[in-house]
Amino acid sequence: MIVEVVRRFLDANGIEGPLVIAVSGGIDSTALLIAASESGTPIVAAHVNHHLRGVESDEDEAFVRGLCGRLNVPLHLADGSIDRDLIRRHGLEAAAREVRNVRLQEIRARVGASHIATAHQKNDQAETVLMRLITGGGLAALRGIHPMRADGVVRPLLEVTRAQIEQFLRERGIVARVDRMNSDPRFLRNRVRRVLAELDGSAIENLAAIATQARDEWQAVEAVLDSMDSSFAAATETRFRSFPGDPWLRRALLHRHIRRLDPHARDVSSEDLERIAGQLDSLKRVGVTGSLELLRRGEEWILRIKPQKTGGFEFQLRAGEAAHGVRIDRQPASGNFELPSGAEPTFIVRNRRPGDRFQPLGMQQEKKLKDFLIDRKIAVECRDRIPLLVWNGKIVCVTGVEVSEAFKVTGSGDRYEVAIEEASQESIQPEADRRPGR
Repeated sequence: MIVEVVRRFLDANGIEGPLVIAVSGGIDSTALLIAASESGTPIVAAHVNHHLRGVESDEDEAFVRGLCGRLNVPLHLADGSIDRDLIRRHGLEAAAREVRNVRLQEIRARVGASHIATAHQKNDQAETVLMRLITGGGLAALRGIHPMRADGVVRPLLEVTRAQIEQFLRERGIVARVDRMNSDPRFLRNRVRRVLAELDGSAIENLAAIATQARDEWQAVEAVLDSMDSSFAAATETRFRSFPGDPWLRRALLHRHIRRLDPHARDVSSEDLERIAGQLDSLKRVGVTGSLELLRRGEEWILRIKPQKTGGFEFQLRAGEAAHGVRIDRQPASGNFELPSGAEPTFIVRNRRPGDRFQPLGMQQEKKLKDFLIDRKIAVECRDRIPLLVWNGKIVCVTGVEVSEAFKVTGSGDRYEVAIEEASQESIQPEADRRPGR
């Protein structure tokens, strides 16, 4: 039965192979590998070892090696070690998913395969829908696991239950690997799985059917959103010039671009979307997910990936030297700032620090550097990257922006000129100039 389900899915979607089968060694992926090999479709197997369970992970890999050897299926292995920063940003499950997808896509490209097949089945679909009902996300989230993804990942077993898969393996005398992390109650999916295990089979069928219905209805929603979406979409941000008047469509449009910018966005709920959409007119800046924020700038709303904090920099520079894109030269006739006559021309070049104060040209008093940068409309993501030229503890100039009143050229001292490389200069833009196409 499962072999026929796989064959029918591949035929219906015009998938002829070679097909990469993602195999962890667990029950579902083991069944998919066997069924795909029996279907007659040209396949290769791919196993990504995340090394999360020590010896057990290596034993999973050994099991997959042995199974592929018995089935005479070529096997490609990949190191799936996960960066700690990725785990901190997305959580362990999402981080592992991201690394695994990258490695599988690399294997797919290497073997020239058309698609990657993963072993998500009907119980997984039901669990996903129930999780989305618990955590929120609206109709878009209820679409659950997609049978066909735009990146070439397919799920041939979504119409097969876990019980049917277990029966399939028993008939072939195969005992698959068991991942103890699948019973760890720290993960929401595992707790949901326990709840569903106590219900009869109709609960699985009904929840999976919700996903199918939501996908069908979402096609109509997408058509409406397309007609109302006048946003400018870039790799790291979306700029909205207007939003639909209908609150539900506002939320749907926001959710569309949240998922576009952050495919791992599991931490935005229906309540979050309703709250954010309801305050668009008075919005200044609000966190949307762990990695996204929405801010109002002039007549636009900008949904963007949060700027990463820039590491501090500080180095010494003498006149006549250049380093890190900054150059200082003695220019008796045309300098843009001056020091007292005979003063030692040794400077500190650094980025801003809390408590920095600066005396803008024409002002008698210093002001907070932060307020000065706001007044000059320097984009917030640029502010930590601007080199400050400091002499004797005082900020001589905010390079590329303005020289201090205390160091302006009067003709009574030694003149110097500070310049920054063109590449650095381009990042120091007033917010009003940061528009699509510029």
